[in-house]
Amino acid sequence: MIARFAGAILGLLAFTITAVAGVWVQNPVTVTLSRSILALVAFCVIGVVLGTAAQVVVREHEKQRKSEILQRYREGPPETDGRGPESESIPDESASRGARGGVPVRFAGVPGGPARSGTVSRNRDA
Repeated sequence: MIARFAGAILGLLAFTITAVAGVWVQNPVTVTLSRSILALVAFCVIGVVLGTAAQVVVREHEKQRKSEILQRYREGPPETDGRGPESESIPDESASRGARGGVPVRFAGVPGGPARSGTVSRNRDA
């Protein structure tokens, strides 16, 4: 379906451009229409070839993606040690502030590792 659609679009586009160009340069009607029909046929074939290639690429990608998803599904969920972000405790905000009254900041650590806490100073000279 995509191949025929691409062929039709490219063929009609080539026909239109060739017809407008022939009228623009004031070619005779028979010359303009014969060249336009030739362009229509040629670009329709080119469009069908390109559309078929696009269909093959999309179909192959779909197969590959589907097999990857099925493989992950069959393997099951990844094993974890239970130390996810939900199990970490958030430190008290007042305890994590710096001596100059900085804003508490939590930096994301390595996945599965502990998070680090730090402060960002509100003063520009610090």
